[in-house]
Amino acid sequence: MLSRDKFVGEVLRIAKEHGYRLEYNSRNGRRQIDFGHKKLHAGHLEELYPGILETAAHIPSLIEKVAPGRPCSHKPIREIIGQLRNEGKC
Repeated sequence: MLSRDKFVGEVLRIAKEHGYRLEYNSRNGRRQIDFGHKKLHAGHLEELYPGILETAAHIPSLIEKVAPGRPCSHKPIREIIGQLRNEGKC
């Protein structure tokens, strides 16, 4: 299984591959993924780990728990986690 730091790095890498813009959050200096209308920063991703990697994880519920009000991130994160699984990284 990936460490928490490796997990965050892999999610950011895949998000960039999928065409999402990566930037730095001006308030906390953390890298973040811009999903168009809402963003998830590395702290959110750290909080999602390791639960989001479980086979039966309900990603929308997990995201709402750590970053409420970001429904536009649910589908892209599901796709990113799917790619991580397909690559055999989790």
